[in-house]
Amino acid sequence: MASAVSYEYLKAIQGVPNGIPTLDGGGQVPVSQLPPDIASPYKGQFADEAELVTEHPLGILADYAYVDDTGSYWYWNPGLGADAAWVNQEITEAAYLLLTDLAKSRVPYLIVPNPVIP
Repeated sequence: MASAVSYEYLKAIQGVPNGIPTLDGGGQVPVSQLPPDIASPYKGQFADEAELVTEHPLGILADYAYVDDTGSYWYWNPGLGADAAWVNQEITEAAYLLLTDLAKSRVPYLIVPNPVIP
C-alpha cells in the first residue's frame, strides 16, 4: 500500500528550492523560484566556444556569455531559425567582409578595428 503525502508537507515545500514551484497571478512561475542560470541572461565566462556550447547548447533571446579565447561577448541568436546558435557578434572588418550576404543579414555584427601588427 502506498503511503499518503500529507497536505502540510506539500504546503511546506511550495515555492522553496528543490520544492514545488507556485504560480503568480498571471499563471507563471515567479523569477525568484527559477534557478539563477535560467533567470539571468548572462551565462558566465568560458575558455572557448566549445566550452560555452557544451555548458549551454541552447539559449533564449538576450542570453550572452564572455568567451576568453576571442576576448568578446557571444550572444544567442534565435533569428537564425533552425540554425539558432551562439554567435560572436564582435568581429573585425576583415572577417566581416568574408561573410556571405545571407550571414550578414541574419546577425547584427559589431565591427571592431582590425588589430595592428607592429
